[in-house]
Amino acid sequence: MDRKHDSSSYTYIVSSVAGYAKVAPLARKVKAGDAVAIERAARMMTAAVHEVVPPSGHAVLVPIPNRTGRAGYTKTLAEKISEATGLPVVDALASNAHTPLYDIKKENLSPETLPLHFYMIRSIPADRVPILIDNVLDTGHTARAAYEAMNRNDTRMAVLGDTHKFKLNSWHTEHYPLITNDMATKKKEKVEQQATPPKEAEAPKEKNAATKAEKPQKTLAENYTWLKEKHPDAVLLFRTGDFYTALNSDAAKVGETLGITVTKPKNKTEGNLSAAFPHHALDTYLPRLIRAGLRVAIVDQLEKKQTMDRNKRQEVKEMVTPASQKAKAEKVEAVGKEVKGPKDALDGKQEMEQQEKQPRLPQMVTVNGGKVSHAHAFQSNTHPENWYFVAQIDGKQLHPMKMEAADVEAYQKKETTVEALMQRYYPTKLAKQVSVEEYKAANRLSDGRTIDKMTVYKENDEQRADYGKYKLYAQVGDQRMSRVMSVADQNAFFDRVTTPALLVERNFGEHLHLASAYAAYQLPADIKVSDIRVAKDNQDGKWKISAAVGDSGRTEKKALSFDDGYSLFQSRTATREQLAAKYLGEDIRMMASRKQGVSQGMKV
Repeated sequence: MDRKHDSSSYTYIVSSVAGYAKVAPLARKVKAGDAVAIERAARMMTAAVHEVVPPSGHAVLVPIPNRTGRAGYTKTLAEKISEATGLPVVDALASNAHTPLYDIKKENLSPETLPLHFYMIRSIPADRVPILIDNVLDTGHTARAAYEAMNRNDTRMAVLGDTHKFKLNSWHTEHYPLITNDMATKKKEKVEQQATPPKEAEAPKEKNAATKAEKPQKTLAENYTWLKEKHPDAVLLFRTGDFYTALNSDAAKVGETLGITVTKPKNKTEGNLSAAFPHHALDTYLPRLIRAGLRVAIVDQLEKKQTMDRNKRQEVKEMVTPASQKAKAEKVEAVGKEVKGPKDALDGKQEMEQQEKQPRLPQMVTVNGGKVSHAHAFQSNTHPENWYFVAQIDGKQLHPMKMEAADVEAYQKKETTVEALMQRYYPTKLAKQVSVEEYKAANRLSDGRTIDKMTVYKENDEQRADYGKYKLYAQVGDQRMSRVMSVADQNAFFDRVTTPALLVERNFGEHLHLASAYAAYQLPADIKVSDIRVAKDNQDGKWKISAAVGDSGRTEKKALSFDDGYSLFQSRTATREQLAAKYLGEDIRMMASRKQGVSQGMKV
C-alpha cells in the first residue's frame, strides 16, 4: 500500500564514509559484486553505521533493493557489516523492476521520470531503528523511495559515498543532515563550545553590522538550486550580463538542443556545467527549445538602481515566443545576489512565503483527489519521430509514455484534452482506489472458493526465461499457480485499484474452471456458425473442436487444453459456443470474409 508523507515531518539522518571522488573505484567494484571490494567497503562503513545507531543500540540493517527489485550486493554488504557490528539484517524492502538510473540520466531525463514502487515484504520490530544500507548516494531518488516505504520517521541510512548531486537536490539539509566520517571531531567541538561561557551581548549597532558582514551572498549555483526545487521540470535561463546562461543538467539539454558549447566552469559557484548564448539571440533560440518539448523559465537578475530600494526584485515582463510557434515561456524571479540587512532579509522572506502560498492550479483532479499538473506532450531529443506524454500527480512525476501517432496529431491540433490523454496512458491513476478493508475482504472467487494466499514477486532465478519479471502467485485450496503479470495488472496492483479476487480470476480463471473466465468468449453475431463438434482424435487421442461456418465449410480441428476440457465436461462452466469462440474465432472470421469476397466478385 502506497503511503505519502510530508517530507517536513521526517528527521532522517544519513551517514556517509566520504565523498564519491574518494571511494569511486571501490564503489564501482562493490556494485559489480566483487567479494574483496564488498569486504573492504563493509569495514569502512562500520564507522558510518556506528554514527547513526541510537543510544539504546537497538537497530537493524535494511539493504536497499537494486534495479531487479530485490537486494543483491547491498544485502551481502549489510551482512558483512552485521558481522562487525552485531546488528541483525532484515531484508525488508522490495520494489518494481526498473531501468537503471544511469540510463535515465544518459537520456538527460530527471530521476523523477523513473517510477519506483517500494514496498515492505517483512516487518521490522517497533523497538528497532531501521538503518538503510546502500553503496552510493547520488540523486537521492532511490533513497527517498525507500524512506517513504519504511513509513518510520526514525529511519536512518549509511552509505559508502555521496556525490555533489545529493547536496543539490530537493532534500532539505535541516531534515536530512549528512554526517561525514569526521563527525566525532564535530561532536567534540560542539561539546567544547557548549562548555565555553557565553560572551556578553554586543551593542545593537555592532550586532547589526556583524550580521550584515556575515550574510553570505547568493551564488549563481545557489540560485539555480533554489529555483530548481520550485520548478524541477523547467529549464532555467539566467540573465548574466549580456548572456543567458543554463547550468548543470539544464546546460546539457540546452547545449544538445541548440548545438552550442557546454563548458565546465573553474569556479564551482557558477555550477558544474554551463551553456551560454548572447541575450539578443533569445528570440531565435527560445522557440527551438520550446519545439524540442522543453519548458523554459527566464530568470532576470537584479540590477542595483539608485531610484529604487536596492533589494527590491524587478518585475518580470511576460515573454512570448514568435507567433508562429505560439509557445510561451514561464517567468520566474531570481534570488537577490546583493547583501541584505536584517529588515531587508525579513521583507524578502515574507515576499517568498507569499509566492509559495500560491500553488499552481491543477489541470485536473482524479477521483482519488490527486492533483494532476504539468501534463503535456514532448518530442524526444534523440529520436524526433517519437513523442511522449507525461504528467505529475501531487508533485510526483510519472514515467513518460510513448504516444500513438493519432494522439500526437490530436494534441498538436488541440483536439484532445488532458483528461483524455491521462485516461489513455495512465488509466489506473484515474481509477478509484480500493481501501485496505475492501482489499482484505475481496478474497473470495465468483464460485465461492476462498483465495488462501496471493502475492506479487520478482522472479530472481537467473536460469528462468522470465527472470527479473513481476509474477503473480496464488493458492486456492491445494492448487498453486503463478504466471508473469501483464503491465496493466502491474499498474493496477501497485496503484491499488484492483483486488485479489479480480487478479486471480483474470489470470487463473480458466485453470480454476470459473464460469466468469469464459463469459468474455462470444461468437460473431453476424456470422452463421453451426454444428460445433468436440470429439476425440483417434490418431493422437486429444479432444478437438471444429465448427461449420455458413456455406463456407468446416474449420480445421483445434486441440482443447486440459483445463478447457475439464470446464466443458466436468465442471460444466464452459459451453461449446464459448470454446468455439476461443479456439476458432479467427478462423471463422477469415472463412466468412473469403466467402463475402467471392460473392462480391460474382455480382460484378
